[in-house]
Amino acid sequence: MEDSLKKRYSIKLFASIISGIIGAILIAIVPKALGPIAYGQFVYLQDFFMKIIGFLDMGSSIAFFTKLSADNRRKELILFYFIYAFFVLSIVVIFIYVINILGFSSYLLPQIPNEYIFFGLFFGFLTWITQIFIKISDAYALTVSVELIKIGHKILSLFILLYLIYQTTFNLKIYFYFHYLSLLVFLIILTWLFFKKDILKNILFQIQNLRFKIIVKEFIDYCHPLFIYSAIGVGVGLFDIWLLQKVGGSEQTGFYGLAYSLAAMCFVFTGAMTPIITREFSKAYAQEDLKEMKKLFYRFVPMLYSLAAFFTIFIAFQTETILAIFTDERFKDASLVLVVIIFYPIHQTYGQLSGSIFYATGKTKLLRNISFVTQPIGIVLSLFFVYILELEAVGLALKMILGQILGTNIQLYFNSKFLNLNMKSLVLHQIYSVIFFTVLAFISTSIIFSDSLLFSFLLSGILYTFFVILATYMFPQIFALKKNEIDEILIRLKNVIKRKIKK
Repeated sequence: MEDSLKKRYSIKLFASIISGIIGAILIAIVPKALGPIAYGQFVYLQDFFMKIIGFLDMGSSIAFFTKLSADNRRKELILFYFIYAFFVLSIVVIFIYVINILGFSSYLLPQIPNEYIFFGLFFGFLTWITQIFIKISDAYALTVSVELIKIGHKILSLFILLYLIYQTTFNLKIYFYFHYLSLLVFLIILTWLFFKKDILKNILFQIQNLRFKIIVKEFIDYCHPLFIYSAIGVGVGLFDIWLLQKVGGSEQTGFYGLAYSLAAMCFVFTGAMTPIITREFSKAYAQEDLKEMKKLFYRFVPMLYSLAAFFTIFIAFQTETILAIFTDERFKDASLVLVVIIFYPIHQTYGQLSGSIFYATGKTKLLRNISFVTQPIGIVLSLFFVYILELEAVGLALKMILGQILGTNIQLYFNSKFLNLNMKSLVLHQIYSVIFFTVLAFISTSIIFSDSLLFSFLLSGILYTFFVILATYMFPQIFALKKNEIDEILIRLKNVIKRKIKK
């Protein structure tokens, strides 16, 4: 018996919250320990190699996850994908070796010392493999076990990193070594779990069931539209970060990376739900149950959009305070970047959850065709904001926001037609929910005055949360709820409190 959707989401959400807290601690110590330039080099290497590997992935990891979720008995898919992963690593190593020999590395990786290039390569590959392992666990509904492992692993890794920062001559090389150790330990633990659950047991014997040509054709049929989609997406993404590195240098890339990391913390709720809802969409589509897909969309997408907006809009009013708490004077110029990029997780909700329908239903050609419209516009926006206006990191943040809003609403249009959704109400929800949180955030931050930045931030946050809870009861549609649902929640809470008092 697999765990329920509610249980899997709850534990994944809890793990994401723990990860968010640990992420906040890391943001508070790592950039300061490395400095803007070294941190910017790390951000560039991480982004560069994740995009290169993402291109070679070509949507195959999504195909792998979708097909394995639809039929857990197809263990030959796991063996096939391990072989493909080794192929990807070989291609990337050969590519980097060749550009080094030809002397092109200084053009593709400006202001990056050669000694760090292969560090970034293997870090990117191990990160990708970790994501594949988590997809396997989600496909087999092992979310609860794996998320508990992730929590323990994150906490232990944090203590190790704190020791390295405060007890060694911490630098970028040591930071890469830390990531290698952390990721390899996590992969070993998951491998043990998969053997225990008979997922990888006798996996090598699946070679006899590995109809290689048939599986390759199956993946090509699914992924070939994504080849162009991935190529365009990765090309534009690499161009963006390369342009910023070239125009603004490692310091501006560091500002952008820091701001993006802070913004990503607001993606906790949506990020926890994405793989789970993708699995449910895949199962519902395999059973030709479009009503269930429509129900899932209406239930979770607006709710998670508002949850993301709840956090991001408050932070937008507190950027200077947050940077003062988390960083030092060297990062103060990242304030405006954070004000802009903090809105990115809001529409990322639609990008992840609405986009998962395209993958679950195999509509990858349509996803590719949408990119033909959005990605060229993205290049123009990058050139305009980053290069022509010389806004550097702020310019790239603006491009990210505008591009995300455009792309996700085009996706929403096609999903609305497919599932017979009311697109007008969904678009209006995007607008009025942002206004709703903006008004409450403005009020809560305007009436609190204190010489202590931390006290002011916490008190404003508490007041803001209280205002949101109160206003949500009057306007439950903000979180895609109904009054009777809120009343039921309050009754349950009341009964829990009564039982606690009696004890």
